[in-house]
Amino acid sequence: MNLIKERIKRTSGRNHGEVFTHKCVVDYLLDEVNYKSHLNLSSVKILEPAAGAGSFAREILKRLFDSSLLYGFSFIEALESNICFVELSKINYTELIFQLNKTVNSLGIKYDFSKSRVLLNDDFLAINFDRQFDCIVGNPPYVRHELISEDLKRFYRKNYGTFKYRADLYIIFFEHSLRLLNKNGILSFICSNRWFYNQYGKLLRDKIAKNYHLHKIINMEKANPFDENVTAYPGIATIVNSRDNGTTLIYETNKKDVNLEGITFTEVRSPLNDSWQNLFLNYNLNHQALTSVVNQGFEIGIGVATGADKVFIRNEKEIKNIEKTRLLPIVTSRDLTEKGINWENQYLINPYEEGRLCDLDNYPKLKQYFNNQKELLLNRYVVRKTPDKWYKTIDNIKVDLLLKPKLLLPDIAGINRLIIDEGHYYPHHSLYYITSDNICNLKILACILMSDFVREQLSQIGICMNGGSPRFQSQTLKKLRIPNINSLNSFDKSKLSEAYENIDYELINRIINKYCAKQSIVSLSKQKKSQSISENLLVY
Repeated sequence: MNLIKERIKRTSGRNHGEVFTHKCVVDYLLDEVNYKSHLNLSSVKILEPAAGAGSFAREILKRLFDSSLLYGFSFIEALESNICFVELSKINYTELIFQLNKTVNSLGIKYDFSKSRVLLNDDFLAINFDRQFDCIVGNPPYVRHELISEDLKRFYRKNYGTFKYRADLYIIFFEHSLRLLNKNGILSFICSNRWFYNQYGKLLRDKIAKNYHLHKIINMEKANPFDENVTAYPGIATIVNSRDNGTTLIYETNKKDVNLEGITFTEVRSPLNDSWQNLFLNYNLNHQALTSVVNQGFEIGIGVATGADKVFIRNEKEIKNIEKTRLLPIVTSRDLTEKGINWENQYLINPYEEGRLCDLDNYPKLKQYFNNQKELLLNRYVVRKTPDKWYKTIDNIKVDLLLKPKLLLPDIAGINRLIIDEGHYYPHHSLYYITSDNICNLKILACILMSDFVREQLSQIGICMNGGSPRFQSQTLKKLRIPNINSLNSFDKSKLSEAYENIDYELINRIINKYCAKQSIVSLSKQKKSQSISENLLVY
């Protein structure tokens, strides 16, 4: 299939999602797959699926040449029999030919890569290879789901089982590459670490847990192992085509500068499915002492999306003529402060009544207001298939939510404290919420979610902003494992309520750590870590 070789911009604004890799990272990955010049590489088959301008390819040629001198085999024959470099971009492909010709010429060899079958100017994800490889290395392209054309998405969905849940392109580079590994072959990629934790990486994690052996993970959230400044949240994964379910070596750091030669790994059990999360925590996430938020009777939701906030959300002065029964006070993330809710007198104009769109003839002032905005409302995607419902919002509005006590969580946390609305406001889609009829339990839950214990989980199983601040998202909140509120004694519950009111984070951590210690002591996920969470407990 001939796919359009389109130019796709990644989030940094550059093309093709490519980021050039530091020489030290190139050396590390090649060592990881045992492509070393002191070994006999005469029959070792190696693939780089996104060669770019040749960061890995140049070093591969040098190592193969040194090995050929050491073991007396033909460099050219080994090159043409065992090596494959793929590059989609015509511009990069031209540069790749130039760089590789330059490299072999410096070794005293005359060879023209423009006439060689070693290089493929094609879409790696559309190639049906007729051979397998012993080593696969590289830095697969980062292209966000929304930047991939619909034609390509359809092709990827048809051919790759891991292309789900708004997956980034590098996910299926993993899948296709793993298919091409010989038995006991090794793959080592550097790319974004988001797939370690998030939903779109789950199918890839499951595939690796079921069919391969995760040998090593290096998680370096703040490092920049590339030859340009990018926000990439990098990680290195080394995977073996083997069913060995032994141990996985883990290294994690928040340092900006990482010396890959000086890493001391932690040895853990190989992960199975969702227990990947345990790889990066000081405790066993699946321990029976911990449970989920929803299993404790809380409900998680996200606030209303209207599709036209400028129409449906207005200041009190701007809508004073609309019937009062059509107005609901709405709270947004901008209203939340460390001290509580600083409401800006914003109202949600509610077009629903008892779960259905209201009859505008019953509300003449509302009807006039919407008619004045009709052209704008009709142009929204949400009403294209139902133009007769032109004044609906994306989400239905359920008035009873207004009166429920709810814990408000901004998607991107700008404050440390989590705020409780006792039943006065309707939440905007910039907020997630957790409801309960018991305000005291909401305060205790707020303390748990503000604790370092949960913040650590969020940073590992969820998505962080640049700089490390964790984001609250529904899928992540549902994955969290926390102490059961019913297991807390009455004295601690009372103290947590006080700590919430007094914004006493130190006291919150002391109490929560006491309960988390029960399962961190018996942790199976990091037995060899030098200092566990239980060794840092404070007793009040």
